[in-house]
Amino acid sequence: MKSEDEAPVLNLGCGDQNFGYVRLDIVVTQATNIVADAQNLPFRDQVFARAFEKNLLEHLRNPSQHLCEVHRVLRTGGALSLITDNAACLKFYTLGTHTGGYSKRRGLDKHYALFTKEHLRNHMQRAGFSVASIRYVDADYFTRLFDKLLRLFTPSLSYPRIQVEATKK
Repeated sequence: MKSEDEAPVLNLGCGDQNFGYVRLDIVVTQATNIVADAQNLPFRDQVFARAFEKNLLEHLRNPSQHLCEVHRVLRTGGALSLITDNAACLKFYTLGTHTGGYSKRRGLDKHYALFTKEHLRNHMQRAGFSVASIRYVDADYFTRLFDKLLRLFTPSLSYPRIQVEATKK
């Protein structure tokens, strides 16, 4: 049993990631221990000290509602670490991998939006988070060489992901 000070870590949209004590996804996976919609979290207010999500936000119809829900279930001072697709990543447009009706698994895995740093800062602030950092991050894809070459000329267009670190005010 966890003590009052050892609040469980919430992994949202966990997929096959075993990180975190509470691993939520909308479908059953090897790692999921709670099946629920990330836009309507089934938890009491201020339960978690930390929330983590990787490649979830772009799959949600209402990212603002989701972030307000995450804010609600985090304790005051709680941390959110979020990684999402970078709307400015040139290869997404040249390869068509994340744009133009991206959909997998019979429509369950679908992109509704891609984000820039400015979009993410606005969404975070609207939900009541204080943004500690927003930075571009790499992904482990076969196109990493293309990314590194492009980075020599236009860095912001070469990173496939954006990472946000924020805290609940």
